[in-house]
This record gives sequence, C-alpha cells and structure tokens, in this order.
Amino acid sequence: MDSRQLHHFRTIVDHGSFTQAAETLRLTQPSLSLTVRKLEEDLNVKLLSRGRGGVKTTEAGEFLYGVATSIDSLLATATTRLAEIAAGSAGSVTLCSAPEFNWLFMPTVLRRMRQRAPQVNVSLSDLEPTATLKRVLDGSVEIGIIPSTNPQHFQNRYGDQLAISRAADMEFRVALPQRLSHLPDPVRLSSLTTETWLLPPRWPELSGLPELLDQLWATSPDCKPAIVQEISTLQTGLPLVAGDYGISLMPHTAQALGQRGVHFHRIEEPLPSMEALLIYRADRALTPAAQTLIDILLDTASHSPAELPTDGAIVGLPPAS
Repeated sequence: MDSRQLHHFRTIVDHGSFTQAAETLRLTQPSLSLTVRKLEEDLNVKLLSRGRGGVKTTEAGEFLYGVATSIDSLLATATTRLAEIAAGSAGSVTLCSAPEFNWLFMPTVLRRMRQRAPQVNVSLSDLEPTATLKRVLDGSVEIGIIPSTNPQHFQNRYGDQLAISRAADMEFRVALPQRLSHLPDPVRLSSLTTETWLLPPRWPELSGLPELLDQLWATSPDCKPAIVQEISTLQTGLPLVAGDYGISLMPHTAQALGQRGVHFHRIEEPLPSMEALLIYRADRALTPAAQTLIDILLDTASHSPAELPTDGAIVGLPPAS
C-alpha cells in the first residue's frame, strides 16, 4: 500500500464512480480497477462494492478512506510547509547575540522577523563573546553577534573560517552616578581619573574596551585613572554606577536599559566606536530562515536609531531621580 494507491482509492470514493474517478485522474478505467484489486489483494480485505447506486465502501473501505483522507491532508500540509521553509518564512534559526546589541537593536530585529516570517522559531542566547564565537565555529549556533573594538584584527584572525559583516556601530558614553551628573556633556575623561573605573574583562580572542583604553592611555596618559576595577559584564556595572561605586565606559545602547541613577555623558576625547559584528560559518550553507534573519539584521543596522537621552530616561519610563 502506497500513497498513490490511497489517493486513487479516495478519488473513487469521492466520486462514487470508477468512470468519473478515472477521468479526474486521467487514467483508464481498467487500470484504476486493477489498482483497487491489487490493493484489496495486498490487504486481504474487500474495500468497495458496486451496485446500481454506484460504488460504496465496505466497513474496511470506510476505515481506509479515513486513513487516505488524513494522509492526503498531511501531504498537502507537508508540501505547503516545505515551500515555506524553502522561502525562509518557516523553520527555525539559532542566534547568539551580545547583550550590547540586544539592549537597543534586537527588539526591532525580532519584530521585523516576526512580521516577515511568523512561522520561523528564533532561539536567542546572550553568552559572553568567546562562548558565542566558539558555538558559531563548532556549528551549534548558526548566527553570532559579537562586540569588537578592532574589527580588522578579528577579520585577519577568523576571516578564513567566518563570514563577517558589521551589524551596528555603538558609540561609547561614560556612565556617571547622580553625584557627577552636573558635569559637562561632553565630559573629558582626563577630569575623571580620580574616580574608580569599572571595566569588563579582557577576552584573548577579541579586542574590546580594555584594549581600546590601553591605546588611549598610551597616547593620552593624562586620561589614565588611578583605580580600575574589573566587573564580570558591562550590565553588572550599571547598578554599581547607580550605587556610586565607580564610573564606567559603555556603548550608547546601554541607555536603553533605563537604569535609574545612571547618567550617560558623551566623551570629549576622540574615542573609536565599538562594532557589533555579525558572524556565521563561511563553509556552511545558510538555511532560508537564517538568511532571512541576516537580511533583517543588516538592514536594521543600516538605519541607526535616534540618539537616546543622556539621563537614562527612555520612552515609557519616568526620568531617573
């Protein structure tokens, strides 16, 4: 018993006639009769009876008709679903993205993905950059977004394994507690050297904020603070700044978190921006769903959001006190 036999059997029952079914299927009536006879022999049961009123199903035939109807429906669903997957409007995609990108850009990306491909399931994680890089390289995650202050160095190191694109530019701001909110905007970093600077750790595989500051301090030693305290992530620095335990340099996207008691000021000294890099394996074909998400990511990056307010307030939240 195969799907072709079941389809022919169902067509006969639907029309109540071998003649009409044969016309619909564009077969000869003898060949259609042979198909049913072979099906009955294989199953060792009578499926149809003929009379003046046309073709009728036996009890076994009625059961098989239900099976045939279900299979036809499943095949039609499968055909539609496969077409959607091929078009990138269905399926699934795995994405590991830096929190710095997620804070501001990712909500827009996900909304657009939901609108364009509502049947695609997006699995999103926000691991540390080295873990994201490892997962993209070993193939357990399709797409990664990692922060870098030296994209060329990353390209030189991983360009033979990864396809690398700029997902967004993130300008640095200095996050200040309420006590320092009166300082001018932009503020000079050289005026903040007596404060404790809260900085994220170094990652051997990537160039981040610590490496960028090394370059700044080498050329402008008057900006180097007396005390630097390492924090686990930039996000953990926000409550420490709000609690007046120090100040921190952060990408402007951190303002989207709306942390009360934190004031973001622009920086007077020239400081390169941080780039969010979109990465995926260069030697693996992308699924249509993954390609759809990448297209949206890159299109979203080309339309940077408006400048956020410097006092930490965002739309829908009261101002920080």
